[in-house]
Order: sequence, then C-alpha cells, then structure tokens
Amino acid sequence: MKRLFMDSSKVIKDNLYKIDEVNYAGYRVTHFKVDHSNEKKLKRIKGDYFAINFEYEKLYEKEKNIKKELIKILKLFFKGQKITKPLIIGLGNSSVICDSLGVNTTNKVMATNHFTDFLNLPKVALFNPEVTEKTGISSFSLIEMVVKKLKPSVIIMIDALATNIDENLNNYIEINNTGIIPGSAIKDNKKIDSKTFNIPVIAIGVPLVLERDHNLYTTPNVKEVVEICSRIISEALNDLFF
Repeated sequence: MKRLFMDSSKVIKDNLYKIDEVNYAGYRVTHFKVDHSNEKKLKRIKGDYFAINFEYEKLYEKEKNIKKELIKILKLFFKGQKITKPLIIGLGNSSVICDSLGVNTTNKVMATNHFTDFLNLPKVALFNPEVTEKTGISSFSLIEMVVKKLKPSVIIMIDALATNIDENLNNYIEINNTGIIPGSAIKDNKKIDSKTFNIPVIAIGVPLVLERDHNLYTTPNVKEVVEICSRIISEALNDLFF
C-alpha cells in the first residue's frame, strides 16, 4: 500500500509546501506542491497533492460537501483537457475490507465504454485488476494490457492507503497527479504515472490501514468508512463525467 502524503513530518511542520488551505465546519481542504527543490527533502514525488481531512463523526453529515470539494479538485487536474475516454481502476483486494476501497468505488461508477449510440457521453471504462495472489498476474501487467487495448485519455486510480500516524487513519481523502505503484509489495510491479503511458494519471486514496512495527492494523468501523468514502468518490466521478 502507498503511504499517505500527510505522514511526512516535514509537511506538517513546514508550511513552505502548502499552497492553500480552506477550513470548513467538520473538514478542511489543503493543497501541497512538491517540486525539484524539495522532493528529496520530503521524500515525495514532485506534483500536486490535495488532502481533504474530515472528522469521522462528521463524515456522513458532510458527505455531499466533501463530494463537491473532490469534484473541484478533479476539475483543476483536468483543466484544459477534454476527457473523452477515462479509465477508472479500482486497486486492492475485494475480499479484504480495508483493501477494498478501489473495487467498492468502481462498482458504483457508471460504465459507458460499451455504448455506441451515445456520442456525447465520455466513454468511461472500469477495471479491477485484483491482487496477484488471486490472478497470478501482476497488476501492472493487467493494467498495461487494458491500456494498450482501450487507449484511454486519462487514468484514475483508486486505492486504500497506509499511514503510520494514528490521527490520520480513516480521516483523509488524498488526490494527486504523481502516480502509484499497484500492488507495491510485488517487486516486479512498476509505477504508473503520466510518463508510463504518456497520459495523465490521477490517484485517489484513503488511509484505511495503520502501519506499526511491520504490522498492519485497522479499526472496527472500517467497513462504514469504505462504504461512505467509496460513495463520495464514485458520485464525484459520475457527476464529473455525466
């Protein structure tokens, strides 16, 4: 699992990387920028990182507001681009609740790539590569095959994230344009970013696992967090494209 951007102590202590922050009742939206001058210091890949931080107790109540913020962020990433053929990929293991955010999200997004009569609709394709333990094939190889076949105009990847800070668990939606390594525990998997297939790549994640002393932990309410966050992300994508 990829580590949450906000886990970097330098991000929290040094506001030099913060572009903007807006506080609302029950949640806040922060924009960070990593460039050549600070990517080594932060140990983060250069690009734009948006963090929607919410209080778990307010998640259901503020669901519609958070969805609107997510749509705003996605529109910023897509500014000036005509998104005609998005490929939305749900990473993770559908059999493990804390790793099922991606699949739960794509299950709620409308697929239109198979339509031939609706010329004005974006041709949205969905793909869940699952994990290598289930398929025997690396996620990267499966995604590569799908990309070569469909030739999408943008890739949007959704995955569960890991964090090593208790306060960050279940409390963030992270959106960035820096890419992701699907199934990063598998050594032969490769990073997918804008250079991999020469198309934009957007990654969306939620920290659902706490990493501590080489062990992974989750919470009793993780199923509810997955359900609400997958609904927020899927509805944002549906509203954005349709």
